[in-house]
Amino acid sequence: MRFIDERSIERIGFNRLLSRVEILSNYGEEKLKNLKPFVPGEEEALERNFEEIQQFINFSEETDRKSFLLTLESYIHRMKNIKKLIRMVENGNVLDEVELFEVKVQAIYMEKLQECLQELPAELQGFSLQPLNKILEALDPQSDRNPTFYLYESYSRQLTALREQRKKVEKQIYATRDYDTIVKLKEERLTFLVEEEKEEYRIRTKLSQVIAEEANIYLENIEKIGNLDFLIAKAKFAKKYSAHKPGISRDVFFQIKKAVNLELKEMLEAKGKTYTPIGIELGEGVTIITGANMGGKSVALKTITENLLLFHMGFFVIAEEASLPLVDFVFFISDDMQDISKGLSTFGAEIMKLQEVNVFLELGKGFVVFDEFARGTNPKEGQKFVRALAKFLNGKPSISLITTHFDGVVDSSMNHYQVVGLKNIDFELLKNRIALSNKSMELIQECMDFRLERASVEEVPKDALNIAKLIGLDEKFNEVISQEYHKED
Repeated sequence: MRFIDERSIERIGFNRLLSRVEILSNYGEEKLKNLKPFVPGEEEALERNFEEIQQFINFSEETDRKSFLLTLESYIHRMKNIKKLIRMVENGNVLDEVELFEVKVQAIYMEKLQECLQELPAELQGFSLQPLNKILEALDPQSDRNPTFYLYESYSRQLTALREQRKKVEKQIYATRDYDTIVKLKEERLTFLVEEEKEEYRIRTKLSQVIAEEANIYLENIEKIGNLDFLIAKAKFAKKYSAHKPGISRDVFFQIKKAVNLELKEMLEAKGKTYTPIGIELGEGVTIITGANMGGKSVALKTITENLLLFHMGFFVIAEEASLPLVDFVFFISDDMQDISKGLSTFGAEIMKLQEVNVFLELGKGFVVFDEFARGTNPKEGQKFVRALAKFLNGKPSISLITTHFDGVVDSSMNHYQVVGLKNIDFELLKNRIALSNKSMELIQECMDFRLERASVEEVPKDALNIAKLIGLDEKFNEVISQEYHKED
């Protein structure tokens, strides 16, 4: 079963979030690139993953660890991706000198890295590397651990003799001026070269066979280095962005407190403004978030969903506290789904996606998000579709989250949140500030409270009229729209 589609990942901005993860080696990069989510049934493995991250964070924060960590990271950083070479020798290929050099150098770095790893706490000793004694004995016969390689003469007396004979002939070539003698000597040199290459090939074959004997160990070490690199990256990500270890809910229950959307937080702080984290509790069935446009409903959905994805991918969540469940699939369906290539409107694309969601709902427990569903159709029908969607999803054993600005969608059996918005603002004071500064939109955004609060009423707040008045309405139009609101009340 597919966990999440690429378009949902794009809408959430999850790849941009992952681009902040600092990887040291190609092996770690491979882990990030081929990231797979933990799924239901893998709760214990996920818990071990979180424990390892926390153990590494605790270890790294101990005094006098800076030098050690720099050394550890420097060895991991030097690891080139040579998995292909190791698999080549497994398949009986013979490596050339450059390839043998790569294998030798990395084996030396693995040995040095293992010396560092011995300092890690017992809980992280699972990353310990196995020795490559045969490979190092073969590729480093002098045991000097120099990161260089050539086919040493100590490998073969015959190779030594052939090289000496070739060099002797080369000296004679340089010493003579007679053309016929030079031609004869060059032919002799060529004979020695051919024999030398044959002997070198024999030696390289033998060395490749030695590498093949320990290829499994070598590949296991590579796997551990990639996992360690990725673990360090997740620990650094957690420290840099104040992420915390989440709890794992065994039920269909989702709770997150003071969750942060990094992009929005950094954008606001760059402008000298304050970011307000959000919190929410979700259970089996449907949760409705209501609030006027500009109220931050879409950002709330992205914040909630990207933290769930971080959790599934084995990262700490960017929140103060969380208890989240593993789900079988995630859908993020927003109002920007128009598919020009298929001639579909946004609403048409939403309906097609809903068909796909229905199939998945029958196969497992998921996390389904609809951001302003049916916004692209007329309000009367749109309200009916959203109300029907909410009732339909409320009977499913998945977590579903819908944002809407339509009235009459929520009933007493549904979980309901509202964006606080401008609810607690002194409108007269704000209106005067706008009049003095002539920066209506900026001031409204500054005063907007993006937190989510539980709502006991079913009505959608009327922030739209307040926002319109603050931005500036024609006096006569204001009279007409106010009358419409009075009629409704």
